[in-house]
Amino acid sequence: MSLSKKPLKSSYNQRSAVSLVTPEQSAPEPAAKAQGTSAKRQKLCQLLDGGDRQSEQFRKVESRFSWLEDKNTPDGRGRRKGDPNFDERTVTVPEQFYKQLSASQQQYWAIKKKYRDVILFFKVGKFYELYADDAQIGHDVLNWKLTVTGVGHCLQVGCPESGIDEAVARLVAAGYKVARVEQMESAAEAKAARGGKATIRRELTRVHTPAIATDNIGSDAVHLLALHEEEQPAQWAAGAAAAKFSFAFLDAAAGRFYVGAVHDDAGRANLSALLTQVAPREVLFARGGLSAATARCLASPPVPLQLSPVEPGAEFPDPVDMGAYEEGAQMQARLGHLRLPAEVCAAGAASLAALAALRRHLMRLHADDELASSAHVVAPYSAYAGALRLDGPTLANLELLENSCGTAEGSLMACLDTCASPGGRRLLRRWLCRPLRDLGGIAARQDAVAELAKRPGLAGPLRAGLRHLGDLERALGQARNASAQPAAGLPGWAVDAAQRRRLAAVGAVSVAAREAAALLATLAKGGDDYAGRGPAEGGLLAAAAAAAPGSDSAPMAALGAIDAALDWVAPNAKGGKGKAKKGGGARVVKLRAAAWEAHVQPRTGGGEEDEEAAQRAAEVACTTDLLARLHAYRDAWERLEAALSTVDVLAAFAEFGATANGPTCRAELLPAGVAGGSVMDLEALWHPCARAGSGGAVVPNDLRLGTSAHPERALLLTGPNMGGKSTLLRAACVAVVLAQMGCPVPAASAKLTVTDQIFTRLGAQDRILSGESTFMVECSEAAAILRHATASSLVVLDELGRGTSTFDGYAIAYAVLKHLSAALDARLLFATHYFGLTAEFAGDVRVANGHMAALVGGGAHGERGDHSTAGGPSYGLQVARLAGIPASVVASASEAGARIETKLQGVFAGRASQPLAAPEIRLLHALGGAAAGSRIVQLWHEARRVIGA
Repeated sequence: MSLSKKPLKSSYNQRSAVSLVTPEQSAPEPAAKAQGTSAKRQKLCQLLDGGDRQSEQFRKVESRFSWLEDKNTPDGRGRRKGDPNFDERTVTVPEQFYKQLSASQQQYWAIKKKYRDVILFFKVGKFYELYADDAQIGHDVLNWKLTVTGVGHCLQVGCPESGIDEAVARLVAAGYKVARVEQMESAAEAKAARGGKATIRRELTRVHTPAIATDNIGSDAVHLLALHEEEQPAQWAAGAAAAKFSFAFLDAAAGRFYVGAVHDDAGRANLSALLTQVAPREVLFARGGLSAATARCLASPPVPLQLSPVEPGAEFPDPVDMGAYEEGAQMQARLGHLRLPAEVCAAGAASLAALAALRRHLMRLHADDELASSAHVVAPYSAYAGALRLDGPTLANLELLENSCGTAEGSLMACLDTCASPGGRRLLRRWLCRPLRDLGGIAARQDAVAELAKRPGLAGPLRAGLRHLGDLERALGQARNASAQPAAGLPGWAVDAAQRRRLAAVGAVSVAAREAAALLATLAKGGDDYAGRGPAEGGLLAAAAAAAPGSDSAPMAALGAIDAALDWVAPNAKGGKGKAKKGGGARVVKLRAAAWEAHVQPRTGGGEEDEEAAQRAAEVACTTDLLARLHAYRDAWERLEAALSTVDVLAAFAEFGATANGPTCRAELLPAGVAGGSVMDLEALWHPCARAGSGGAVVPNDLRLGTSAHPERALLLTGPNMGGKSTLLRAACVAVVLAQMGCPVPAASAKLTVTDQIFTRLGAQDRILSGESTFMVECSEAAAILRHATASSLVVLDELGRGTSTFDGYAIAYAVLKHLSAALDARLLFATHYFGLTAEFAGDVRVANGHMAALVGGGAHGERGDHSTAGGPSYGLQVARLAGIPASVVASASEAGARIETKLQGVFAGRASQPLAAPEIRLLHALGGAAAGSRIVQLWHEARRVIGA
């Protein structure tokens, strides 16, 4: 995922009770946003120092608009900042201030008081202007010069009509919500209709936000998510709040809504997984509707997002109300023209309430007609159905989508992504988040990858064509968004602008669908494979080739009729001159006269204006008819797009297997429960994203658990710092992910039983924003493992217990390892620097001891793959020397370490006799639940006796 870590912003969030949240709070922001009101005051003070006429103007501005700077300014309903229902999106304009405004100024503030969170471009003649705080943002982000002229003699910046589209795009890209207040009539029309002093009628048009962007968004989808939380009865320790999250989200660029639900525990790992999979830019929730546990999760989300509380009831319906009228006029009023398949209705009243909240939000943004018409698809969404379960911490720990810095470099996604199309990249991301558990589906992908690897010319022409083909999925989304006709009463120029967008969408789908069908036809013919083997043989590839509609099929006939109604001309061409090719170069799509003339309605008048209006209405009707023809075969175009993306990803898998920096193989996957338990047999395993060491190559390792020669299913792994323990653990997880995606595995051979979930506890980190220490994070992640792991799971624990004292850390590591290996018999990889554990588990038939090799000072410690029962040094001081710590400090540390080692035995013996504190007992019960928690407490006591012996 290449999503930027830049936070999203609204124009007044410096006053917001709900902050914008990103994984890294140091993300760059515009100066005015980062420093809030103080930055603006500082700039004004710099101007005031001059003492000239402009400085005096700025003094008056600051005085006149001091009510905007007041932190106690009420919202649109008179509620103050401390009120839990305070709405940061609105503001009360003081009555005395409002009375002093001109008619056009009153127009502006009548809208602004309802849209304080939106930057408003106010149309004045041939210019668009920003005022007050919006002007400050325009100055900071767009580098426009501030003045104090314009509406109400406030801060102002602006641009001519020709620059408005670029300005809006730049502000949205910077994370702001932006809209235009357009003139809906000319001055002459206003005077003719309402007299000489009439004010030009202006209206707010569509609000553009980062979460509902539909243009120029690259290969990544941007989403708007509505979330409803319902607390469930606690199943484990007191205070461990379980919850059900019902949700709906919109992929505006694809024209799709999704609904679903997910259950979660106190750790909110499943909510984190949902956020990672969906990657929303904005999350809507009913004000006061989130628990403290969920608020802590959203305080440090896995993706950058904006939290937007909305009014419960009015803007986020109560699920009880939704359930009370599942059918009829009330439901239709909530959901508008959206059509709900039966499987969507089965998602439950809470999910439908979230869907209704999305639609209500789109109504506020004046985007409802565009983004929530009957042409838009509503589908169910499941985070884990039929998939290898990868929760939020696991997706992050394994760096599947992005690295720890939030960029794609070094992630598995970046390693695999040689896709030729944006649709392929999006599909690859979905496959990475949700590997398969079905053996038949995995085998079908493996077969296709093997065939593409043996016949590189098979998909060659298709992939080459994909690099030049438009984004068919996005084109279909634009066509859905263009389905609604322009609203009645719009001026002619607004209708013309909407028509240009609608015709461009029709043309984009027509061209992309025809070229996509031709590309799949090459796959059916065998591509450039001249070995005489003909078309693709594998099931997936053959099905993809068959997805192309035949030349005489109804969908292609519809494309032909649409194509006959369109004309592609150069941007400045008039009439039939300057025609451009449909496949390349800048072009404008227009309707042929013969197409729209068939839709002309009889006219009562004969004036020129009536004639223009009749032609415009005919063109709108004709375009609506063309869009209806496209949507009639929506399923065919979606199958076409899915087939192209599937072949693209499978070809990327084949390329990975052929060009990887080490051996790769086709994994042999076994159903869960065979051979007496789970198996992990990996020969010469290596991590595809690991950097080569000083020897110039990544060192492979054998990893065998649950085999006849190595029946143990738990590996206790010790070794030095920088010895590769964490890399080996991650490599094992990545191998499982790749195997169940159907991709070649980075190993010489791989035999695995199907894994239902991967649990990881890797790295040491705290969560400052949510008030969780490193040890608390360790225990939270360990809790999820102890509660949910099964015999078919893969559990990876790295340095459990290092977030607390040595004594307590050793004890908890011992207790958790003992419980997981004895009670679950799951595949367990347990890396530690507590070398004493190797002696404790030396005789345990369920646990194998392994030690990573190290080369220090020219000599090797241990051997790679050594399964000795004794531990070894951590070489921490050698690592410190490599990091640049002065030799004198390292020597001093060595002497101190020798002294401390002789004292630890007595310290541990004394501590072992102390009773276990009540908070520790509660924590241990929270780890494993009532039954498992009691067992963990017993094991803790056992560990204390061992240490003190």
